[in-house]
Amino acid sequence: MEWSTTEKKLDSENIYHRYLNLPFDITKHPVCDTQPEGMYHQELNPWICKNLNNFLGKLGLFINDVVAYYTPPNGFLPIHVDGKKIDNRSKINITWGPVGGTTRWWSHNESKKMANVGEIFKGKKEILDNIKNKHFWFPAKEDCELVHEASTNKVSLVNVGQFHSTYNPHPTEGRWTLCFVPISHKLKYDLGRSHLTFKESLEAFGPYIKESR
Repeated sequence: MEWSTTEKKLDSENIYHRYLNLPFDITKHPVCDTQPEGMYHQELNPWICKNLNNFLGKLGLFINDVVAYYTPPNGFLPIHVDGKKIDNRSKINITWGPVGGTTRWWSHNESKKMANVGEIFKGKKEILDNIKNKHFWFPAKEDCELVHEASTNKVSLVNVGQFHSTYNPHPTEGRWTLCFVPISHKLKYDLGRSHLTFKESLEAFGPYIKESR
């Protein structure tokens, strides 16, 4: 079975986040039991969560990419989009960390300048070496406005094509997140796509979606 869109319209103005009620647990990668000294990002391919990949297969999808990132105590990941431009691409995220930690989404003043990956992580070779997509751009917080916020301590569909960041207010506990990118064979191999849009993900995972709070 190959997944294909039905062009169903969004049933909510929330274009950023939904909780997923899946009939299994996401496997925790061993890196999520470590504690880096600061902010950290790592590509995990070819590792996958077999439970998730088997589940996606029944929907006509598979895991195209897996990433882990760490938000340190009293820390954050800067505001960014996961591509060269705003495009509403989606991921499945699950976080292990303090209750108060969240993902935040922002609108951005397009007239303001943004920094690139090299500028943001200058001098942090261990982070730069593990970032496959060197096209990330980062706007300054003062040029953005907070538009949505949610905990991803439960399995979540997230829109990473809109500007987003992480926030961890806990003084001693870090926050690890696993990110999985679902895709279909037709979208990847026939159309050259690397992701589902957030709208497409809402269609594909419709029976398992719980409204974001």
